[in-house]
Amino acid sequence: MWILRWILVAILIIIILGFALQNQEQKVSVRILQWQSDVLPLYFFLYFSYVAGLLTWVLVSTLSLLKKKGEILKLQRENRRVREELNRMRNVNIDEDIESTELEEEDKTLTEDTGA
Repeated sequence: MWILRWILVAILIIIILGFALQNQEQKVSVRILQWQSDVLPLYFFLYFSYVAGLLTWVLVSTLSLLKKKGEILKLQRENRRVREELNRMRNVNIDEDIESTELEEEDKTLTEDTGA
């Protein structure tokens, strides 16, 4: 698989060099707002804009990846907390739980009878 990747990279480099060699005589000047560049070959500006777009894409992708990793860590902590709570609930003695529930119901009925 690595050899296929190297072959594709070599083909891409050959295409880029061929493009640059064919466009050497075309010279342009770029003006952005108040700034104006020197007269340089066209391929220079094309490569520069490509690299700027690539770096922007890497930055945005990295920020998005970090945000998603943060969300994953938050959800893992929540999952761990819920799992620990579930394990605690599994370990509670059923008889104790039933007795405490019956006592709470009796207290509620007594307070309702005396309060009404």
